[in-house]
Amino acid sequence: MKRKLSLSVAIMTLVMVFASCSQAVTPDATTTATVSETTVETSESTTETTKKELKPLDHTFNPHCLSEIYVNKYGKEFEENYYRYCDAILSGADTVKCDKKQWLSMFRDISRTYLPIVNDYCYFFDEDIKAVGKDEYKLEYGLPKEEYLKKVEEFKARIEDLIERACFEGDTPFEMTLALYKSEGLRLSYDYDALGDNYRSPEGYGVSPYRTLMTDKGICQEIAGAYAYLLMQVGIDAITSGGLTKDSSAAHEWTLVKIDGKYYHCDLTFQLNETATLRYFGMDDSQREKEGDWDMQYNNIGMTNDIWHKDLPIEDKRFKPLWTCMSYCIDREKHTLRCYDSYDCTGNLIVEVPLS
Repeated sequence: MKRKLSLSVAIMTLVMVFASCSQAVTPDATTTATVSETTVETSESTTETTKKELKPLDHTFNPHCLSEIYVNKYGKEFEENYYRYCDAILSGADTVKCDKKQWLSMFRDISRTYLPIVNDYCYFFDEDIKAVGKDEYKLEYGLPKEEYLKKVEEFKARIEDLIERACFEGDTPFEMTLALYKSEGLRLSYDYDALGDNYRSPEGYGVSPYRTLMTDKGICQEIAGAYAYLLMQVGIDAITSGGLTKDSSAAHEWTLVKIDGKYYHCDLTFQLNETATLRYFGMDDSQREKEGDWDMQYNNIGMTNDIWHKDLPIEDKRFKPLWTCMSYCIDREKHTLRCYDSYDCTGNLIVEVPLS
């Protein structure tokens, strides 16, 4: 089902794609859910452990995450200043040095995906950016410093835990991409309560990828950013993308993921009702347009309102056989993905994809 919007075409500047939860598209509740992936996962894990000793990935939190799409667009100096901003935020510093004042607003916006804790506890309005020295600006926090630093440590630990639940030592980047897609799809549920304006969860979180990372629920603009951030943590380039339906009745956000040098559309939100399939994984532009009737020319990539679909066309159909499979299994011993025409990975093999 798609949530209808009172948004007029006259204000269809793509800034609004990310501006309000009320614009989000919900998963189609009429879709027939597949058999529980938990059963497949348990069976798979048991089989894998018998064949090969699997050790969870020992992940160390990475404070510096930023898509190469931004770096290519804004340059290495932008990247260096952003990482300086991340270090300051994570340490609870009172100030940060930045070579260009206008970048601070961009840092705040892109950190929604690339350092999600900023969204709930570190903030400022453009007119409140205060210089405290040459190229040095004041940072504001929503909690006393001691409490805030505890939140930082909780956030780091949570990220490490989510990755270590899904990924194993020896996993290839493609395996980790699929493993996190699978584990997040099983972990998350769609939070219909969060579709209202100015929502705050019972835990006190606002609507953002941070909330979805810290809890087990979210809506599209949270889920897309959370998946992108986990991928970036393990070195896989990812960025959010969003847009409107062709009739401008609904907006939605999903994730672009770089696999073997090419970007693909991955919609984890739509996948929540079909966790045993890969219907929304690895889509090209034509399939993305088909699955939701999106007006692709207006897709807004990232959070700067400066990168659009025309800047990153996605035409590779490599994963087309995956979209119709009924179940899939990851074979970590052979580093392959096997897709089947039945619900339990025991029917006819549709395709086997190398994950190395």
